[in-house]
Amino acid sequence: MNRIIILLLLTAAFNLSFAQNGIKEKSKEDKIHNIEKISGISDRAGGLHNASNIGLFFENRGKLYPRRITQGPSGEFPINSGKHYIYRVNPMVGVPGNVVQARYTTNEEWEAVSGYHNQAGSRVAFSDNPKTWPATGWPVKDANGNPVIKSDQDSYCVYSDSTNSREQLGIVIAQTGYSYGVGFAKNLLFFKYEVINKGQKNLEGLYFNLYTDLDIGNISGGQPEYSDDKVGFIKDKNFMYFYDDGVSNEWPGGKTGQFGVVFLQTPEVNGRQLGITDFHYNLYDDDTDIDSIQYQIMSSSPVLYNSSYHDKFFHIGNNPDLHYDDPSTIPAAGLDMVANAASGPYTLNVGDTLTFLTAFVAGENNNELMYSLEQAYRILEYNFELSKPPVTPNLTAFTSDKKVTLYWDDIAETSLDNFSGEYDFEGFRLYKSLDKGVNWELISEYDVKNGIGIDAGIQYSYTDTNIINGLEYWYSVTAYDRGDSSVQSLETPRGNSPDAVNIVSVITSSNPLGRTPVSQGEIINSGTGNSNYTLQIQSADNESLANNNYEIGFTFVSRQEKGLPKVTAKMLVTDSSIIGVNKYGIEFINHNSFHLIDYSTDEYHLPDPKSYRNNATYSIIREPGKPAALSLQLFGPEPNAPADQLPKTGDLLTVSFGIYAVKNGTDTVIYPRPFEIDQLHSTSDGIVFKLTPPNPIQDVSRVGGTDNFEIQFSVGDELNLQDQTYLISVENRTVQNGDGFITLQIKNTEQEILTQIDSVYNLDVIEFFGLSGKVEFTPGNPPSPGNAISVTTILPKPIKLNDAYNFNLTPAKFDKQIVQQNISDIKVVPNPYIVSSIFEPEFGELRREPLRQIQFINLPGECTIHIFTVDADLVKTIYHNSNSGTAIWDLRSEGGREIAPGIYMYLIKTGNTEYLSRFAVIK
Repeated sequence: MNRIIILLLLTAAFNLSFAQNGIKEKSKEDKIHNIEKISGISDRAGGLHNASNIGLFFENRGKLYPRRITQGPSGEFPINSGKHYIYRVNPMVGVPGNVVQARYTTNEEWEAVSGYHNQAGSRVAFSDNPKTWPATGWPVKDANGNPVIKSDQDSYCVYSDSTNSREQLGIVIAQTGYSYGVGFAKNLLFFKYEVINKGQKNLEGLYFNLYTDLDIGNISGGQPEYSDDKVGFIKDKNFMYFYDDGVSNEWPGGKTGQFGVVFLQTPEVNGRQLGITDFHYNLYDDDTDIDSIQYQIMSSSPVLYNSSYHDKFFHIGNNPDLHYDDPSTIPAAGLDMVANAASGPYTLNVGDTLTFLTAFVAGENNNELMYSLEQAYRILEYNFELSKPPVTPNLTAFTSDKKVTLYWDDIAETSLDNFSGEYDFEGFRLYKSLDKGVNWELISEYDVKNGIGIDAGIQYSYTDTNIINGLEYWYSVTAYDRGDSSVQSLETPRGNSPDAVNIVSVITSSNPLGRTPVSQGEIINSGTGNSNYTLQIQSADNESLANNNYEIGFTFVSRQEKGLPKVTAKMLVTDSSIIGVNKYGIEFINHNSFHLIDYSTDEYHLPDPKSYRNNATYSIIREPGKPAALSLQLFGPEPNAPADQLPKTGDLLTVSFGIYAVKNGTDTVIYPRPFEIDQLHSTSDGIVFKLTPPNPIQDVSRVGGTDNFEIQFSVGDELNLQDQTYLISVENRTVQNGDGFITLQIKNTEQEILTQIDSVYNLDVIEFFGLSGKVEFTPGNPPSPGNAISVTTILPKPIKLNDAYNFNLTPAKFDKQIVQQNISDIKVVPNPYIVSSIFEPEFGELRREPLRQIQFINLPGECTIHIFTVDADLVKTIYHNSNSGTAIWDLRSEGGREIAPGIYMYLIKTGNTEYLSRFAVIK
């Protein structure tokens, strides 16, 4: 009984906090509570759309806005700009005398329906986050039970009128959101509402209404920027939008855009879509939670028009149609207004469904708004099935002192474009932001070497050294396709929050004093090959990686690159010692013949073309009198198969030399993918590496004489290089008519004379055993005999299929002696501290108040920091225990009060070592 009383009191308090008092509360952070997961409301959830240029947090009970801005954006456009357009948008369904709504916080009549998201969390099901899905998988499925996902970011939730304050009608709304990151759709956010009658009686005179309260230029709790709003209405487009004078004293940049809602598709009555049948605006203060009045507004009731409410809810001006207000009746200065756009009346029989397709439409100006509106209707024509960019890659990062290493996976490379039916991945782009995603800079790009774009090659990591410790940086990696004559190249969205799989937010810090990080151990070429290529490794300083053993091996990888051939390829290898880093293409001329292309030479493999046969084998590398070292085997439909099963002209299948990596013998951390020399690869657990050929010229040294005599070596013909050290010595010198020349003798390490070169003048080029050497000396004073230069060369031995590498990672180490010797490296930055330091992030939407901080850098991993006034009063004690060498202090005392300006002392203690210094604070 006591628990019931407590719950009732909590509920009463919750409702009371939202009591409507007739005054518009613009602060969503006052008197508002988060969604509480207490008994009876465990199905409630929130969701955040952020794949397009409109950011929106919403609830699964008829609220298309957050209760407080800290939950997420509220129609933020552009996303991450701080410009939130939506105050409230609520779907309403009304029948005579009964309107279901969640606009009034003391009477919220939509309630979440269970079973449509993962109840372990409070997040609406989102297609790009499987962790939010219910146990049955993505809730939208086709007739065969397969997931139906249309956009870059679909959302799905269901709510009903189970808390209807008048009479429960059995109405259920299934709400689906669609958000796209492609350019032409970025200013749109779609919502589909399926209104279902699961009650006991047919519903006559039903209206679907979107209550819309947009505040242009306003920040909650600030100046009343919402009081100058206007609304526009385009009847033939079923579009309602809000705008103001274009200026805001509160929004970043001081400019406002335009934002609206369109009914793209509504149910048909007598073979005709009704669209928006009723449009009215009213002052916010005239809103009323009376069902009969709400229904009369959405149905444009003559009874209401002829009542005392006439001037509040009808503004038809010279418009003879009672159902549509005339926007020209709005004063030039604007109003604090809301609008209702409704469609009806409909009859909704038991078990039937009415579907309404809507979209939020945004633009920086009216032209952009109207362009986006056109794109919304264009997307509708395609039933939301747009040509999509590749799958979004997953981005991860690890940091060290003034350095960020980023790495990503290859999931995008096998993306099938559902619109074109092709595998059309082309490359990756990497972006960097210094303002949390408002502005982005392209810092690197990698693409397939196929004659399209920059042909930089594909890699999976990038290290940024243009970094200031202590600042926050955002990075995002995208994947893009090659496009074609009908569809432009499409790129995955950059992501708009650190929750996105392709965004990371990092702050670098100094390395801890005395600590050697987790690092590579011995590298062994463990295969049967003899390659002398060097494996270069970076790893995250993560103790979980220590003592892991890795093996890197090589194989062949097949990829479908153009078209959708139902043909697969397999390489048959009989001698892996001669198979190198090559890529081959199978390009179909027609359904029964193809070119076999060797991309290392860009030549067709003879004989050309070749006849296609299922299960046929084609020799690629064959030595005279020996079995083929490498053969290609093709598998696919028989020539008499249906035409749609056979290869088509232009279909391209590639087979590339590939790489894989395994950790601790069983855990695959790179599944086979194409491999290129000198390109960075990354494992799923944070190892970045590349294989590089050795420099053929290993060492150049003067070994005799002191004269002005130099030779600048370069590789002339790599095929003729040898593993050898050569001695190039001057045997004699001659000067004639003021000009001189020399004779050079070249020996090996056994002092055997290999060759002699006569009459070598200044700037002549000598060539021997694959080397070229430019000889330099003073023309009138050639070097004397005895001058000699040695050069060591290595013949690069390329990677072969039978090569493999093994390495391990050693644990981090700590050296107390280094701490004692370098304790004075500890610093405070900035010092002196001055207001408006670059390390101060702004705090809060309204306050624009920075988070004040200083940083102690180059600290040992474990130490205690004592901060004193010059009078030796203890101000703050900070206990530092981290793999970072940086500790942050917010310039507040132990009691939480801001410190006064002045000189402060700090004492660092670690083990038996101490360090005392000072810093200044200037305000």
